[in-house]
Amino acid sequence: MYRAKEIIYILCLGILFYLTVQFCLMISPRPSETERIPTFKESRMELSAQPLTLMKELVTIELFQVKNQSFLTQLKQMIRSKNDMDQLDGIQIDFHKPMSLILMDGEKTPPFLLHFSASDVAKKKTFGKHYVQVGSDVFYAPSEPFTLKQINWMLKNVKWESESIQDKQLIVQQNMNGKKTKGTLNWKENQLHFTSESISGPSFKILQPRYFHLSQAFPKKMLSAIPQDHDLRLLLHSLDRFSINYDGGKLTSDELFPFAASFEALLQYDNPEAMKQSMNQFKTAFDTLKWEGNHVQMGTQHIYYQTIGPKSLYVCTDKGKFCPNGGPNLISCDVDFMCKGDLKRLTTVQNTGWAGLVLDMIPAFRASKELFDGTSKINTTKKGIDITFKPGKMVLHELINAMLVYGQE
Repeated sequence: MYRAKEIIYILCLGILFYLTVQFCLMISPRPSETERIPTFKESRMELSAQPLTLMKELVTIELFQVKNQSFLTQLKQMIRSKNDMDQLDGIQIDFHKPMSLILMDGEKTPPFLLHFSASDVAKKKTFGKHYVQVGSDVFYAPSEPFTLKQINWMLKNVKWESESIQDKQLIVQQNMNGKKTKGTLNWKENQLHFTSESISGPSFKILQPRYFHLSQAFPKKMLSAIPQDHDLRLLLHSLDRFSINYDGGKLTSDELFPFAASFEALLQYDNPEAMKQSMNQFKTAFDTLKWEGNHVQMGTQHIYYQTIGPKSLYVCTDKGKFCPNGGPNLISCDVDFMCKGDLKRLTTVQNTGWAGLVLDMIPAFRASKELFDGTSKINTTKKGIDITFKPGKMVLHELINAMLVYGQE
């Protein structure tokens, strides 16, 4: 009897708390339908959302659906560890205005910026070690302090756009090979949908999708992430497009090639001469390997390769598995970006043993693995990209949890 009363009391307390939150949100001003958000030509990605609606949904999900106490504890600890309000010198955030997360490219500003509107308008430009406020606009760099040169460049080059941001929606702007694209990210329970301005284009040859599949233009800025002395650059510096089917990988005992991936790839170059030069330079750089016919031995694997047309190269790690009929299975595709299949393949690593514990200590790998393991499939259509999570998985919780894990040191 006592236990039943205790349960009823907790239930009533939870309902009362929920109704209080709902009432406070109802009487507070609603976010405007159209707001302005910042954008930079030099940014890699910009995400903009209405923080008030995100907070409302997050509270509802965590308290009444997920009920994950360890996650809530982790969220509190992360917020406390950042000392954000100390860095902002007491600036109060206006949660009725959009908030933007900006990933910058280069050294002109810190790599990670947050834009929000302040409750109090500054009559003149106000500086702090990690922020600058102009009027009600605040640019905040939590990871490293601003320099005066960076602040001047940022305020000179920022552009403002008017956007209508709905509930359960993110505005996504990306920079791909110098071209700015805009899309929206919407979610509902265990469904995540991304709609781009336009993903249609001329017809391309791609691999028949299976396992985890990705086909797109090669992002040239990816080369900047590869060390200048790394020989892999020789195969990529003239690459125009690529198409890949990936089926996980395994650890090996080979010291030079400790990871053996299972994949097939179609590499399409700018022109025939660029492909020929890339292949010759790559062979020269790895002249100690066993090159025989259309095979090369790399550690425990025999990599098969062949030219497909004047400027396309096909590579696979297992000819019997990926092209049993002697050649790759190609299809025509009229969308510029194609992604479909099983995301879990990306973080599938066999034969890990104790090494698996080391991998799980890497925040980026663990965050990706937890997020991908919660999905069932990803698919590209002419209207956008759909990601389906497993039953019982809540999209917002999974995304926030991945960000928390990724942000751990």
